Amino acid sequence: MLVFVARIILSLVIIGPIEVTGWNIALSVTTNPGGAFGGSKFLTQPVVAVNNKKGELQQTIQGRITVQIESCPNCTYEPVWKEGESMPTEDADTFVSESVEDGLVIFSGLGIDAAGEGYRLKFAFYDEHELLMGTVVSEEFTVDVGEMFQLGVVTQPETAYGGIVFGSQPVVGIQDRGGNIVKGVNIGMVRCNGYVHYFRNLSCWSLRLTLFLSPGVSGASKGSDRLGFTMHG
Repeated sequence: MLVFVARIILSLVIIGPIEVTGWNIALSVTTNPGGAFGGSKFLTQPVVAVNNKKGELQQTIQGRITVQIESCPNCTYEPVWKEGESMPTEDADTFVSESVEDGLVIFSGLGIDAAGEGYRLKFAFYDEHELLMGTVVSEEFTVDVGEMFQLGVVTQPETAYGGIVFGSQPVVGIQDRGGNIVKGVNIGMVRCNGYVHYFRNLSCWSLRLTLFLSPGVSGASKGSDRLGFTMHG
């Protein structure tokens, strides 16, 4: 008997959480995520209910519900983060989770950085013994590009020598909070270490600068200097 129990425990350690079937549990997404912009909290946060298979809310049940991205056809792996918490990885132990209260989980502070279409969120319910009791997937939604928030260096300068134009010129992008390029900005100026570069009517999503180091700068090679960029409207 002890050998049989030991084998069961060993199998759980090796293959991870097992979804228990046959229990009278059915999850439902009562409020789907909406109003999503890159790097910002969803304007409409998801709500998940733990029901029985008759659709009745299980108000006394205990456990937690995790959230992750189920699908995003137009992007690579992207985590769902919660404001104020560490950024999740692909490790399930790092996924955002909330405790079930009165049969519901009302999420707050969730967001996604990368803009894209076709997002779906997957919610998984674990009981008080950390057994996976069921999952459910949200409706499809889009994460749009948000308002401009920061400058980002899309391409770093390389092969720099005093008095010579950089071999690889920097490309500076105007980004939202999630690092997505904001395409609607087409006038302004970027200041690079005191030098001003004006731009108007950009035909692309970023600003390409042609820069060189002052001949008076000595020992200026790749990796030894940093450039600072500031945008002004």
